[in-house]
Amino acid sequence: MRELRQRGYWPPPIWVPGERPTGKWIGRFGGLWIGAASLFFFLFLVLVDGLLLGNTLSITIGLLVGSFGSAVALLYVMAYRIGPRDTLTVPRLLLAATFGGLIAVTLGSTLDILVARATGSPAGQPGTVVLLLAGVTEEFAKIVAVVAVSWRLADRSVRNGLFLGGAVGFGFAAMEDLGYAVRVIDHPLAQLHLDGLQSALLLVPLRAAETPVLHPIFTALLAAAVFAAARNGRFRITGGVVLAYLGVAVAHGLFDGSGSLLLATGNPVLLLLVLVVIPGVIVGSGLVWLRVARRARFAFQLPVAWWLRPPTGEPLPPDPLPEEPPRPEESAPSPAHDLV
Repeated sequence: MRELRQRGYWPPPIWVPGERPTGKWIGRFGGLWIGAASLFFFLFLVLVDGLLLGNTLSITIGLLVGSFGSAVALLYVMAYRIGPRDTLTVPRLLLAATFGGLIAVTLGSTLDILVARATGSPAGQPGTVVLLLAGVTEEFAKIVAVVAVSWRLADRSVRNGLFLGGAVGFGFAAMEDLGYAVRVIDHPLAQLHLDGLQSALLLVPLRAAETPVLHPIFTALLAAAVFAAARNGRFRITGGVVLAYLGVAVAHGLFDGSGSLLLATGNPVLLLLVLVVIPGVIVGSGLVWLRVARRARFAFQLPVAWWLRPPTGEPLPPDPLPEEPPRPEESAPSPAHDLV
């Protein structure tokens, strides 16, 4: 109660009965079921059908399932959170993840290739500079995709920005993971003495575990800043938007480029920096996302708040509904009327 009063949310918001999604689709924990099923099918298709039975087509399908499984599971969790009062629909969320992710990965890969050529990096092997600048190019590509999929969306609130940014981030991450999985088959991780299939079995689960903590969070935060700056249905480039873009770009670049910088220089002092930077980026961006999402949730729930008792010493709020006028009492029948 004290925290709500300090934030200016008094009386505290209470969910109206019926707004909580109950019995929806495959349930509240459907994302866990989707993730577990994706892991099972990935291992079965690659190990059983691919290795034991020699079906190379199953290996390709397994890589597809493994790359998209984590993103689809978390996208289900996002769609499950959309309630009756939300102005964002599930079809638009799916459009953001598929078409928006395709726009982002196409534009982002093009910009990455141009940066690689400008810095002289070999084809297919991005250098340290390319990885450090990946946040600049890829975050720009993803926010362009968010703006594209928000066309004709009237309610450009922070909550909708978090949803659309996260969906575009999931689509981008899944397609990028699939690209890395296909490439590692032809170019295995030689430094780990693994062949192509073994490299894929190692890379795909690692990338799937990384999916929730990189692209979706960064893009959701940047999209929330862009939507918060919108006025009269139009997007604006403000100081807050520029700072948000620079923040996610630097965090993204440090996450991608710190390990490559360590391998390129061979300086053992940088190992400590890497061990601090990567967890710091994950934890820091996650905490910022939680704070922004919490404020967006309060703003979303506030219009349907039920008025509870006010704090001690403050007057009761006025009754928003007029009192019903008293009904006229029915007169008792007279004895003379009974005789007739």
